Amino acid sequence: MKIIFTETAARDLKNLPPDVRRHVIGALQRSKINPWRYVRRIVGTEWYRLRAGDYRIIVKIESNTIYVLRIAHRKKVYKGV
Repeated sequence: MKIIFTETAARDLKNLPPDVRRHVIGALQRSKINPWRYVRRIVGTEWYRLRAGDYRIIVKIESNTIYVLRIAHRKKVYKGV
């Protein structure tokens, strides 16, 4: 699978502390192999969430591509979803 970051997600990733950034990238690499094992659907949307410690990665999965929409702390990521 291919991973594509939106501008917002790329900015979110850049602003994370280095240790959290490594954890998020590791979670994305794991989900690249078999995303359905690691993601859960966000109720009422077509998006999925992926856990990376206290951070959540909001993704949209289409055919052979994972679109990363947002990366934020679990307390803040769902506001506006």
